[in-house]
Amino acid sequence: MKVKFNTMNRLVLASALFAWGGASLAADTTIATVNGVKIGSEMLDFVVANNVAQGIKDTPDLRAALKTELVSREVLVQEAKKQGLDKEQAMKMQLVMQQNSMLIDALLAKQFGNLNITDEQLRAEYKRQVNQLGDAEQYHVSHIVTATEADAKAVLKELNAKKGPAFSKLAREKSIHPSAQNGGSLGWLLPNQIAPALAGAVVNLGVGNTTNTPIATSDGWQVLKVEGKRKFKVPSFEESKQQLANAVYTKERTEYVQKLVNAAKVD
Repeated sequence: MKVKFNTMNRLVLASALFAWGGASLAADTTIATVNGVKIGSEMLDFVVANNVAQGIKDTPDLRAALKTELVSREVLVQEAKKQGLDKEQAMKMQLVMQQNSMLIDALLAKQFGNLNITDEQLRAEYKRQVNQLGDAEQYHVSHIVTATEADAKAVLKELNAKKGPAFSKLAREKSIHPSAQNGGSLGWLLPNQIAPALAGAVVNLGVGNTTNTPIATSDGWQVLKVEGKRKFKVPSFEESKQQLANAVYTKERTEYVQKLVNAAKVD
């Protein structure tokens, strides 16, 4: 059995139009001239092809709309250059990064665009992941995130009060995290799905217990509660095929990049 994996290619219409800045193309015909700069039919055909690849029908109306868009963008590019924006260092770096990203995407699409992953590879990856999980446990975790340590300590004080409010109620009222609407619940998680700064605390907490002190993270100061604990039920091979294909692709991509890096002369 084979699973065909298509890589994500970000060479879409928006990127194509962004990259266009009035560069000279060997076009068959000129579809418009903007302040002396010619826009060729090849550019129009290119952006039409990008649209068609995304399921949009090639029609005279589409071509007219894209022509208008190309003209508008050329006007904007010319004005940006007139104001010297293309000379600003930050803009230069952004343009270089944009170009590099498109080249990398094109390379990976060429290398892995039609990657065939065998059933044998999927089963090997499934076995590896199952062995790695071992007797893993999942934890039902809730948290309250505050902007400051003082706010987090105030939350703990309320939780520890003799008749303090429920954790979920305080989460809805005090937490700045999107999970507040769910009473702070993050659902069932494996330790490797929890931020390293929090995983140790979660694993060492008993069910129903809350951390004694706030934990500083990039999201804010966190107060954690373990709502439940259970043995992780490994999904079947059939249920895991797409995730396994993603894992195999990631491994292939990583090895390909590392091979190129190893072959490069880096001083």
